[in-house]
Amino acid sequence: MASILLIDDDPQIREALAGCMSLDGHQVHLAENGRAGLEIIRTVAVDVVITDIIMPEQDGFEVIMSLGARLQPPKIIAITGGSAYLDHEMLLKIASNMKVNKVLQKPVRFEEISKAIAEVLGG
Repeated sequence: MASILLIDDDPQIREALAGCMSLDGHQVHLAENGRAGLEIIRTVAVDVVITDIIMPEQDGFEVIMSLGARLQPPKIIAITGGSAYLDHEMLLKIASNMKVNKVLQKPVRFEEISKAIAEVLGG
């Protein structure tokens, strides 16, 4: 299966989604913010990055831009529930324009994540 990096500042979301993805046979790496996620990417090859957009210490947009600059970027799935200043639809539209492979609105059901992973991997 795939090597997946999940970046989200909510520990409950990280643990719940990681557990479900592991049950699907994926190897899952976890990061609590964009900075930590990009550190993991430097040492671990991943097929898919699932990133929240609104986070402290480098948000998802910064992660997406950094990954897009790579010669062989991983597939990217952006997730968000919005913020106090922008609603989820606007944030997901911005992410879509940044050439992510898939966008999902929080709360995300595991079935949605599982389907999105298969879709971006071509399955």
